[in-house]
Amino acid sequence: MKKLLKMMTRWDFILIILIVVLSAAATFSIPWLLAGGDGEAEVVVTLRGEEIYRFPLVESGHEEIPFDFEVDGQQYTGVLEMEDGAVRLQRLPEEILPLGIHRDMGWISREYEVIVALPIQMTVTIETTEPEEHEDYDIIVQ
Repeated sequence: MKKLLKMMTRWDFILIILIVVLSAAATFSIPWLLAGGDGEAEVVVTLRGEEIYRFPLVESGHEEIPFDFEVDGQQYTGVLEMEDGAVRLQRLPEEILPLGIHRDMGWISREYEVIVALPIQMTVTIETTEPEEHEDYDIIVQ
C-alpha cells in the first residue's frame, strides 16, 4: 500500500477525488432530472403492459378510488388510496396475489417510483403532463 501511495502523483489524487465527486453528484441529480414537468400529475394503472385506468392525482386531502380489472376471466376490484400528492395500492384479493408485497411498497409521489403487483403484472405509476404552450404565430423565414 505504501509503495502504491509513493507511486501516485498529486494529479492522481486530484483525479480520484474528481471522479468521486462527479459520481456522487450524478447519484443525487438523477432523481431530480427524471422528475417531470410542472403539468398535471396523473396516476396510471397498467395491467400486463396495457393502460387500464388513468386518474388525476389528489394534491390535498384524502380519497379512495376503486377500479375494476379482469384477470383470467374473473372480475376484481382494486382500490387506490391518494393523499396529499401521494398514492398507494391497497391489498388486492389473495386469489390472484397470495403475497401482499404491493401493499408493503407504500406510498409513491414521484415519477420514477412504481408499485408492482407481480403475479398479475400490474403497475401503478405517476405521470405528469407538460403544459401546452399555444403560440399565436409560427416562425417562418421568408
